[in-house]
Order: sequence, then C-alpha cells, then structure tokens
Amino acid sequence: MRRIVLAVAVLAIALAGCGGGNQPDTVSWRNIDIDVPDGWYVFEETPDRLSISNVDLAALTEAGEVPTGDVVAMFFTFEPATLPEDWRRLLARRDAEIETDDRVMVDGDIPATRIIFAHQSAGLPTREMVIMVPSRQVVVLSQPVPRDGQQDAGELFLEHLPTFLDVVQQADYGRPLLDE
Repeated sequence: MRRIVLAVAVLAIALAGCGGGNQPDTVSWRNIDIDVPDGWYVFEETPDRLSISNVDLAALTEAGEVPTGDVVAMFFTFEPATLPEDWRRLLARRDAEIETDDRVMVDGDIPATRIIFAHQSAGLPTREMVIMVPSRQVVVLSQPVPRDGQQDAGELFLEHLPTFLDVVQQADYGRPLLDE
C-alpha cells in the first residue's frame, strides 16, 4: 500500500524512463485485459504496475515538459497484502472524507471494494477512487493529476468517474496468477 501512496506522490519522478506514445486499444497486465479508453495512453508498465492517462505523460516527461490542461490517471498495482481496512485507516490518518465505501463486482462476478474519497493534496482539494480486487491482488487508484493551484480537481475527478468505472468494470480479469 505504501508503494501506491509513494507512486502517486512522486508521479513525475516515476514517469522518468517510461516509454511514451504507446496507445493500444487493449493492454494485458497480470492476466487482466484492460481496454484503454480512446485517446488515453499507457505511460508505465512493469510487472507490479500499469499506469494509464488521458495525456501522454511519458512523452512529456521525456521532453522535460509539464502537462497542461486536465489530466487524469489510473494506476493498477500488484498489492498482495492490501485490504480495504488498510485504506480506511490510511484515509482516516489523512483526514480524508470517505464519500463511498461499498462492495462491487468486476468482470461480472469478481468481488471488489470501492472507496471514493475527498482530501487535500498539496493543499488543494481533490477526490480519488481506490478499488481493491483481493482475488487478483490488484489495487486500482484513479485520480486527477492537478496542476499547481488547480482548485477544481474534485470536479475533474467526477467528470471522469464514468470512464474510471468503465475501465475497471469492463476489464477481463482472467485467472488469478500464481505469483513468482
């Protein structure tokens, strides 16, 4: 779980060295087939993490540029020990307001937990969503990537919430992997 928080906190650094311009229709990661939304990019893919965004963050980082406009991203991470209660405790420590905390099904019949929360990030109000899929040992974090001083990140999140949910719901989760 700490890896997720750290990855989010240092997004720009984490992007260094990632391949840019990769815009597939579907990407397979950890035996999960994920439909990448039209106009979105895969900007990071490792055995433990898959990151997608509506902006080609890898290409911008390689060019030394900072993204402009509205940027949102989704991070799929392999987190074998993370449980919903871990996230609830983390959010309580950060004084986040949990807006939604419910059980959902992904890929038709795979149980998951979804938490949508509001909090301050670098002093700015925002919202994020985390979905934990314990049977696949996967956590999906969906969030806006706010610019300096951006006050409407929470609304940006809500604008993209249907896309975030579609990506997670429409993924084909395949069989659980036996980890190396």
